Amino acid sequence: MEQFQFLFTPVKVGRLILQNRIMSTGHMTTFVENRLPNDRLIAYHEERAKGGAGLIVMEANAVHPTAYFTADTLVAYTDEIIPYYQKLADAVHKYGTKMFVQLFHPGREVNESGPPGFPGVSPSATPTARFKNMPKELEVEEIEEIIEGYASAARRVKQGGLDGVELVASHGYLFNQFWSPNINFRDDQYGGDFAGRMRFTIEVIQRVREVVGDDFVVGMRLSGDDLADQGLATDEILQICEYIEETVGLDYFNVTGGHSSIETAAVFIAPPAPVEPGVFAPVAGQFKSRLNTPVFMNLRVNDPVIADKILASGQADVVGMTRALICDPHMPNKASQGKTEEIRYCIGCNQACIGHMEIGLPISCIQNPVTGRELQYAQMPKAEKAKKVLVVGGGPAGMKCAVIAAQRGHEVHLYEKEAELGGLVRTAIKAPNRSEFGDLILNLQRELKFAGVHVRLQAPVDEAVVQELNPDAIVMAVGGVPYFPQIGGIDQENVYSVEAVLGGQADPGQRVVVYDWNGDWAGVGVAEFLADQGKEVEIVSGTHVVAGKLQRYLRDVYLGNLYTKRVKMTPHYRIQEINGSSILFYNMFNYEPYQIDDVDGIVLATGYIQRTDLYYNLKKLGKEIHRIGDCLAPRTAENAILEGLELAARL
Repeated sequence: MEQFQFLFTPVKVGRLILQNRIMSTGHMTTFVENRLPNDRLIAYHEERAKGGAGLIVMEANAVHPTAYFTADTLVAYTDEIIPYYQKLADAVHKYGTKMFVQLFHPGREVNESGPPGFPGVSPSATPTARFKNMPKELEVEEIEEIIEGYASAARRVKQGGLDGVELVASHGYLFNQFWSPNINFRDDQYGGDFAGRMRFTIEVIQRVREVVGDDFVVGMRLSGDDLADQGLATDEILQICEYIEETVGLDYFNVTGGHSSIETAAVFIAPPAPVEPGVFAPVAGQFKSRLNTPVFMNLRVNDPVIADKILASGQADVVGMTRALICDPHMPNKASQGKTEEIRYCIGCNQACIGHMEIGLPISCIQNPVTGRELQYAQMPKAEKAKKVLVVGGGPAGMKCAVIAAQRGHEVHLYEKEAELGGLVRTAIKAPNRSEFGDLILNLQRELKFAGVHVRLQAPVDEAVVQELNPDAIVMAVGGVPYFPQIGGIDQENVYSVEAVLGGQADPGQRVVVYDWNGDWAGVGVAEFLADQGKEVEIVSGTHVVAGKLQRYLRDVYLGNLYTKRVKMTPHYRIQEINGSSILFYNMFNYEPYQIDDVDGIVLATGYIQRTDLYYNLKKLGKEIHRIGDCLAPRTAENAILEGLELAARL
């Protein structure tokens, strides 16, 4: 297409030709059974190949029994995995997509969800701050075993009919640990000077190449900057790449950023909004300008227009668009066919992708619940009988339900009493750094348009409206209202909801307490909002960690902002009573009181209660009627959108 001068041109990597320059980078999915891929994993990758991705890099595959990262890390050190590689090859190759496999060893960076009894290992006994692991120092014979593990794993990938392997040296994992003089204190052949610290890497590449030959792609993923105090900077990583290029050579370098060992650097493993899209393109550009080897780059590239500009500027040869493909696996085909308005754009929320993986759940996407459920929903059949469907409420649940129902052939009417669609999302985007979350509504609005849903705004529904429209089925998606706990003083004039404050209907004064019972975005969002106005803010949270419900990288961004803006954070307390300008809390562990005096206002982020009056009134009409989203039980946007899809699939 004329709009994309570079993105859809083929590119040569080693002896392989990629049909375009869009890559799905390696990312853990938790589609794993007994540490082997399951049918969900194959269907997941097949959908992205069908959608037009040029290259898919399969997630981390452990090369050695010590290479545990989580309990769901796939294993490449057993021949049992070869048939699964063959199934993956068959699934993606029929669409012209190529697939590489990440060969992985985390070293000391062992996630807390990893299996018990397996210590991390590292060149030296140097601990990692984030995961609090003191690793075992590798013995020489163990290093030799791991080197052979990489070679054997690469052999299995080639036997399985896939197209290449990617050695994972990014984010402070094992290769990086050998490179770093701040971690590797060995005085044998695998430590000491620069060449000694590079020996492990060179020997791995040599052994892998001996096993797979020159006609098989061997690349490396690395952080272009560790962004950590004791990590490696861009110039040091460039020196390493130049040394590899001159000594043994690779078919590509895949440049990402960040480091697993500390919170601020780990954010860049999967940077959430508001981190700028394409944030690491300039760093990748430095590698592209100094190396003769093809350079891939990734990190928050959610738009094919941005990807094409990165390629046009000469900053990379291939662009990773992983979360964009999680959100819309058919983005490449839509872009190449000039259908950019139909693309569902990733909003960088991290909630259901890496957020799921971190708690051991299969990944998905809050906007696209089909992700991870391809076996159930990738092929959505038309309804056996077309119905007239009335959807009441234009928040995420109602909008998604309307879209899917219309796509299945129903005549769908969406009524929203307000002047805009969006529901609670319209409140969320008023908090600092949350504007991109509003793209969820823009995406759904476009989907409504293309699905042919009849949308009416400023259209409240009552029994008369239903009688006039005479639908076959009614879907209630009217959401909820702020819930206030039944405690003393709750009716005081200085008690406010998050919605009232963010919406500008209330000013809680100069000295403000935010009480957050749930640990999600609302409490920290309104606290930052108030701090930006120069107010003195304390957030008291009835959770183990302030913002504890948020995905860790998003949480860490929020906490960093709150510390910078001098917001006092007090976890472990639940509210007991409001008495004028004094608020009494109690400790959730030992019930000790905690009182804050001289407060101008308190903002309650205490969740929602469902709206049910209209549902029960319409239920009396005897028609088919359903409830979804917060109208059923207030939870997250992810729950709401999933319920909208699931109900529409049954109608």
